[in-house]
Amino acid sequence: MRIFVDEAGNFVAPTNGQSLFSLVLALVVPTSVEAELLQEFLRLRDSWPNNVVEIKGSKLDEAQAAQLIQLVSRYDVFVKFFAVDMATHGDSVVGPFKARQADAITAHLTAEHHPPIVAQLRDLADAIRRMPNQLFLQAFLVIELLLKVIEESTFYYVQRMPDELRSIGWTIDQKDRAITEMEDTWSTLILPMSEGHFAQHPLPTLKGADYSHFDARYGIDPKDEEMKRHVEWTREAYDIRDDDRPPGLNAAFLLSEQREFADSANSLGLQLADMLATILRRALNDRLQPSGWKDFGRLLIADRSTPILQLGPLDARGGRLSGKQIEKVWAALNSGNKSMLLRTTPRKSK
Repeated sequence: MRIFVDEAGNFVAPTNGQSLFSLVLALVVPTSVEAELLQEFLRLRDSWPNNVVEIKGSKLDEAQAAQLIQLVSRYDVFVKFFAVDMATHGDSVVGPFKARQADAITAHLTAEHHPPIVAQLRDLADAIRRMPNQLFLQAFLVIELLLKVIEESTFYYVQRMPDELRSIGWTIDQKDRAITEMEDTWSTLILPMSEGHFAQHPLPTLKGADYSHFDARYGIDPKDEEMKRHVEWTREAYDIRDDDRPPGLNAAFLLSEQREFADSANSLGLQLADMLATILRRALNDRLQPSGWKDFGRLLIADRSTPILQLGPLDARGGRLSGKQIEKVWAALNSGNKSMLLRTTPRKSK
């Protein structure tokens, strides 16, 4: 399984106070359909009159956007995203939220914690405090996205293609950023916070489903003494006192073993993710007519929670959401969704 991660928007608050959404998006593609999907995407892209080596989503018209959504919806892939209205996420909101996140990391530390644990958690908190608000907001949304994608993809595909969970790879659009900068953000913030999350909140699983492929690669082997010590360290770091809790998920390995930062010009998967992310952002910002995005909900798994986040109180400047536009997009996003639970017999693993 390959997961393509992209973003749309610059995560900068507009000066006029009008709603302006930015978002992060993941396109989850089983290996068994990846080659066919990308080949069909290439054929579609090459059929458009504005064909170039890489067409950005901002250049698509309504008909092309609709064609793209129709193509992707024919395959058993799905999209997950989180968006924020930057009109309500100025420094007066993001700054205090960032500070609260940093404080929460060290809030439970006591004199009983080992000095290396105290030092590492304080380093993580300090790294968050030093991050520019724009970069922190992007990274926070990426973390939320990764956590949700791991939960949904394992739960969804274990019912349909359990063997896809034996190998999970991540391709992240590097945009115009240096790879070293992105790797630093992953190593100092994204990986430790993701690992901390799964230490405190075990991955939801479906009773009776075949997790053998997933567990063999990403589970924690209780016989591995080094990993056993790491689990004990993590439980102490996050004050987990439930001795009956299973060892859990090797989140750091899952998120780093098959991870690459790539230029979308060289990746059809990232080009596809970019187009979908931009179509969705244009819809939220009322910059694309409904005919281009009305079927976007067919790419999403039904979920009662909202993907449009508000981190903290509204910005003091009083950002104004475009209520009618959000209602229209929200209705489309909740129409024709994929069902999480499979009501038929799942395909047997190879």
